[in-house]
Amino acid sequence: MGARAVITIDGPAGAGKSTVARLLARSLGYLYLDSGALYRAVAWQASRLGLDLGDPRALSSFLAEFKPEVTSDKEGFHLWVNGQEISKELRTPQVSRAASRVAVLPRVRRWVKERLRHLARAGGVVAEGRDQGTVVFPEAEYKFFLDAALPTRAARRRQDWQGADSPPLMENIMAEVAARDRQDETRAEAPLAIPQGAIFIDTTDLSIEEVVGQCLARIRAS
Repeated sequence: MGARAVITIDGPAGAGKSTVARLLARSLGYLYLDSGALYRAVAWQASRLGLDLGDPRALSSFLAEFKPEVTSDKEGFHLWVNGQEISKELRTPQVSRAASRVAVLPRVRRWVKERLRHLARAGGVVAEGRDQGTVVFPEAEYKFFLDAALPTRAARRRQDWQGADSPPLMENIMAEVAARDRQDETRAEAPLAIPQGAIFIDTTDLSIEEVVGQCLARIRAS
């Protein structure tokens, strides 16, 4: 594989990006970068501050001052704000939905891109998201695009509600995931697309270990 590379993993919601990227980074001894966590952090902090996301000046001022600390270990990607780790707070379905709204804002997308590029400046990273191989790291040495059938992806999303008193109906989650797909694929700023030169993997009938194995095989064969 040579020098420490930049590896991107893109795909729609529920395709398995986060788990695959985390395990792949662990296998290679690389830093795992979760772009979605940065969008969720923006949504979480903006909500706490009562920020008007429709006010460009207020949003720009907020982003200029918002500098969460980032760590990554075998357990995953961690974000800290004012000395408090907020990783668990960011994984709730409510924050994820709010993140999908801030993710369409060009100012927020530029902020996330700059943060990710800074973290990857020395290479040796596995970055996952929806525009990693197309916009953030278009020159990445290895690019993967994961996808799966809609019912499979919705079932994976429903696992986020485990422990909830009234988890959403499966058909409602499918509709929500499909709506997110349309939003990601049609937005003006960095729409979801298969990066040029990316390796496509359908994860519908594959275990996480099988997907990671396919990625490692491709990387080590080059």
